[in-house]
Amino acid sequence: MSGALRRRVTLALAGAWLSAGAALPATEAPAAAPGDTFRDVVEPFVRAHCVKCHGPEQQKGDVRLDDLSATVGKDAERWRQVAEQVRDGLMPPRKEARPDDAQARAVVSWVAAATAGSVAHAPASPNKGNLIPHEALFGAPAAPSAAPSVAPEAATPARVWLLGPDGYAGFVRDVARGRVDGIVQPFTPVADRGIKDFAALYSIDEPTAQVLVRNAEAIVEAQTAHEMKDGKPRGKNDTVGEFVKLMDPAATPTRAQVEGAVQLQFRMAIGRPASAEELVRFVALYDRCAADGDRPAALKTVLQAVLLKTDAMYRIELGAGAGGRRMLAPTELARAVTLALGDRRESAIAQAAAKGELTSREQVAAHVRRIWDDPKFDKPRLLRFFREYFEYHRAGDVFKDKPVGQLKHNPQVLVADTDRLVLHVLADDKDVLRTLLTTPRSFVNTTTKQNKQTRKDDLVEADVLPKQSDPKRKPEYAGGVTQVYGLAEWTRDQPVELPAGTRLGVLMQPSWLVAHSTNFDNDPVRRGRWVRERLLGGTVPDLPIGVVAQVPDEPHRTFRDRLTVTRQEQCWKCHRRMDDLGLAFENFDHYGRFRTAEQVVDPEATAKNVDKKGKPLGTVYRPAPLDRTGLVADSGDPALDGPVADPRELVQRLAGSERVRQVFVRHAFRYFMGRNETLADARVLRDADRAYVESGGSFKALVVSLLSGDAFLYRSATSEPEQADTAAGDRR
Repeated sequence: MSGALRRRVTLALAGAWLSAGAALPATEAPAAAPGDTFRDVVEPFVRAHCVKCHGPEQQKGDVRLDDLSATVGKDAERWRQVAEQVRDGLMPPRKEARPDDAQARAVVSWVAAATAGSVAHAPASPNKGNLIPHEALFGAPAAPSAAPSVAPEAATPARVWLLGPDGYAGFVRDVARGRVDGIVQPFTPVADRGIKDFAALYSIDEPTAQVLVRNAEAIVEAQTAHEMKDGKPRGKNDTVGEFVKLMDPAATPTRAQVEGAVQLQFRMAIGRPASAEELVRFVALYDRCAADGDRPAALKTVLQAVLLKTDAMYRIELGAGAGGRRMLAPTELARAVTLALGDRRESAIAQAAAKGELTSREQVAAHVRRIWDDPKFDKPRLLRFFREYFEYHRAGDVFKDKPVGQLKHNPQVLVADTDRLVLHVLADDKDVLRTLLTTPRSFVNTTTKQNKQTRKDDLVEADVLPKQSDPKRKPEYAGGVTQVYGLAEWTRDQPVELPAGTRLGVLMQPSWLVAHSTNFDNDPVRRGRWVRERLLGGTVPDLPIGVVAQVPDEPHRTFRDRLTVTRQEQCWKCHRRMDDLGLAFENFDHYGRFRTAEQVVDPEATAKNVDKKGKPLGTVYRPAPLDRTGLVADSGDPALDGPVADPRELVQRLAGSERVRQVFVRHAFRYFMGRNETLADARVLRDADRAYVESGGSFKALVVSLLSGDAFLYRSATSEPEQADTAAGDRR
């Protein structure tokens, strides 16, 4: 493809791909009808607690609230801001009279219901999902089985969902059959914490389109790689025979041969046959390109064009039929299910879709169970969920100096150990969340190596300290990764029982502790924020612009003592939600090692630590008493609130909580649906929670329920969306 042609194609593709999202209809939240809750609770609340600073005479922050009404309309965003401030306890200010908790919750719930007419108004960020009150989705703790007070028919807006980096890598493997040199990953996930693959976060711009065009060229070159032998093209390793046959420059392919090549590329790239209209369009493209006489090059251009279709790069999820709420078409469902669990297509469900069999909830659930149980189908998205939920895989992103105490720090091994623990618990699939939070067992310093006799992978020691060849030379390390866990020696019998009274579950894995630390210290704030958001379903406001978050650099004081700087009034209104939860993990240092005392600098001993000439010999440390107490407060469940003596008491209390389990279900919903939940999803969430409980804590049962629930199966729209790919194809 020439440079000028590539430029034209790139611009056309970028515009077509961007229009794929723009073609979907926007939906507006319906106006909330005035009712008793607004008149009796919400309006009096606003008058009593908001209008003084945000009324006709004074508008702090240029925000006016006295003109808000029960008819939400264009004021939906202002109402949501009010709810967020009230929910997070930021408004009214602490110096003002505090509202009754029940009244505040009623206001937040009313706003959520009044602005929940469409999922389109749900926050796009994965880290904003907790803004919907938990009680509005699951009911009060005392009445977990109460029916949701929302419409039972959930649906996800019709959408096009761009492949993520892993999905694109799977796409390349599907179409290339073997190694392809020159492929560049075009998609970069957001850098934000938590879930990465959200449908609303990504689009394709011109630079990305340029990469995709070059990748398509490289893939087709690999598909058609050949050499001429005896006047005939002969394919090489992993080429596509049907394509290679058409690489003879002296031959003129028949229309049937060109159509056959197009159909094969469609099936490999998109998972369906080309329609009659598409065949006409792509054959016409071949005819135009072959007019100069280079027929093999013309066919390559057509094959590249198929790889660049919108529905090759996007998951098209518009639904079949007419109306405002419709079930995904079988082909859409087949791709949605396989990309929910893995990165590549699964042939059996694709065949079922071609036969029109994916038309009921039961059929979809049966295929999800079958794929889950199939050891030949790789399901990397299951482990990826737990990585993004716990975030322990970020341990390698935190730079560390060589540890004091000569214990080797190897974050890659620590992450791999936790991966194996998660997969081990998933394989058992019983009481998964509680087990992950409280298991006293762990994989320690493990990797795999193929056994030459059995041809199976055996667990072996991952990181082995080098033998000391010079007995007079001081060893670089006194202990390796095994000692980080508190074990004296490595054992092949994995997972191992960890020393009693030290660690429980993922939150006390060295990988999680390191991932939630800074370069030089623990990070109770980040650890506490994780517990608040991922276990308690709470919210923490983002750091205000202009605020410098810094703990005093005073190494002679304990970290807990230095963190008291956050108790200042302007800081504590947010830090009260995090610090006391994270400080319970002070039983561990920032390398994830268990400790019973904190080493702090001894200024007097350091000053005296000099040689005969007065040259400093180094810093001297002393052990300081360790305070590992914490506090659960404002959790949303009074049974959880109260002091905890140490991190083990904290996780054991939380692991048995109904609320914590339901928050876990909410995060699973976000991950597998690619969006945040809304009030309309309450029934789907409760069904998934019930499936998890009734199955004895099976993650499989939870996922099957989600992937056969209304939010996954149905799409909604206020008008008929265009088939974005048709417009895109016309531009090519």
